[in-house]
Amino acid sequence: MHSFLRLNSFKIYNILLIIVFSIIVNDNHSFPLIYTAFYCIFHFLIIYLGVYYYRKQLYFIYFLYGLGLDIFWLNEIGPHLIVFMSMLVFFNLSTKYFYNLSSFKIYVVLIIIQLTMISFEVFVSFFLLNFSFNLNYFIQIYLSTLLLSFPIFLFFSKIDKYK
Repeated sequence: MHSFLRLNSFKIYNILLIIVFSIIVNDNHSFPLIYTAFYCIFHFLIIYLGVYYYRKQLYFIYFLYGLGLDIFWLNEIGPHLIVFMSMLVFFNLSTKYFYNLSSFKIYVVLIIIQLTMISFEVFVSFFLLNFSFNLNYFIQIYLSTLLLSFPIFLFFSKIDKYK
């Protein structure tokens, strides 16, 4: 019981994931920039977990969050679940290649994966669910990702040192 209560970095990330998920599913249109920032943080966090902390438990975690986003936002199963589970398979196949990369290269890979993941979600939503494509929102997410990713990466590297 004592080891369950002891926090390690993986548990801290899961607590952060729950908090950020709760914020983004309760969309408040009064602060769209803050909402977009948390949406980008959520994606960066879920990718960070997949790259740095890949384990079988992530299949359940990714499934729940993908399903949760789809149900809360779209009222049907769709793009988040498909993209999250696909990315987890990608992480499973590529984790051995990430070990040889420097911290900066992993940071660049994380940004590329995040932008690709968000793009796939938008395209799957457009093709499967006939959702309209909003270029301004898409650019806003891309810029938020680029602006927020480095401070988030530094913050996560501090959490990684926590034992």
